[in-house]
Amino acid sequence: MLKIRLSELTIKKIKNRKFKTFLPEFYELEKIVENNPWHTNDSVLNHTISVLLELKQLLKKLNDRIKVYLGKKIDIYSKRELLFLAALFHDIGKKETFEKEKDITKCPGHEKVGTTKLKIILSKFDLSKNEKEFITKIVRNHGFIHEILNFPEKNLKKKLEEFKKRYSDIFLEVILLSIADMLGSQLKNNKSKEFNFRMTFLNKVIND
Repeated sequence: MLKIRLSELTIKKIKNRKFKTFLPEFYELEKIVENNPWHTNDSVLNHTISVLLELKQLLKKLNDRIKVYLGKKIDIYSKRELLFLAALFHDIGKKETFEKEKDITKCPGHEKVGTTKLKIILSKFDLSKNEKEFITKIVRNHGFIHEILNFPEKNLKKKLEEFKKRYSDIFLEVILLSIADMLGSQLKNNKSKEFNFRMTFLNKVIND
């Protein structure tokens, strides 16, 4: 089976459905439409593309020290390239976990389900075992930052430090994905105060 090279995986090609045959699991997300403070009747597919665009812009604005860090290779690919792939599949588990109550939707546990689906999906790419594990680890833990920011009064800094210590190898990547995830959502319009608090906190983490 032909393997997809990351250099082929551009946002333009993704939007134009060039990989529909190779990645049907991803394009199925168009049918999953979310409605909650983060997503205003927005499909998971559309949200993901927005996240990729926001991540692309975010990475341009980072300081040189972070850019050098993201330029380091795991094996074949750089952390930056692998972060892009993690962003592409960060919500891949939402189809199986989608729930709707009245007009409000949620996808509890989609991170864990996503990691299971990735075992098959990532085999379609020319990735090493370490690179697959790196991507899977980011996807599995990308919701943690959102969760602790839901309850900022409960030892927020302590929980963040514990996460950083436990997942030092993906800490920065998870922070960057969390920022892009918010920027690619409708939280800013629906709950501007909460959005500003989260962005201020995470930008401080990046700057520190």
